Amino acid sequence: MISRILLATDGSAFSELAGEYALYLAEKLGARLTALHVLKLEPPKRLSPEEVDAEKARAAKVIFHQLEKAAAERGVELEKKVLISRDVGEAIVEEARLGRYELLVMGSLGKTGLKKLLMGSVSEQVVKHAPCPVLVVR
Repeated sequence: MISRILLATDGSAFSELAGEYALYLAEKLGARLTALHVLKLEPPKRLSPEEVDAEKARAAKVIFHQLEKAAAERGVELEKKVLISRDVGEAIVEEARLGRYELLVMGSLGKTGLKKLLMGSVSEQVVKHAPCPVLVVR
């Protein structure tokens, strides 16, 4: 039923924990795992194609290093993607749609206040608009 999992990661502690869940599920289900990092491009910043490639390579090296090791140890097939967008949540949702993933896993910046749990704005946006089930790890 689940053969393609998308992991949205930003390198935070919540994302690392989400990565552990995604790896576990991919291993147990025999699913292919794609790790996605979205670099947010702040307006009015513009990057040349060379700068885009350099930023993607730098981000991939930092963000995916531990995940690559863990995937190799578990025998999980891992694809890595880095996108650049002005809207991180929208980019994640679009990748989930285009890639026809069956599950999206991501971390959440959890905040407590008045005994309420609030999701980060990106996680909330993704949960509302994703074309597949979303597992938000806190």
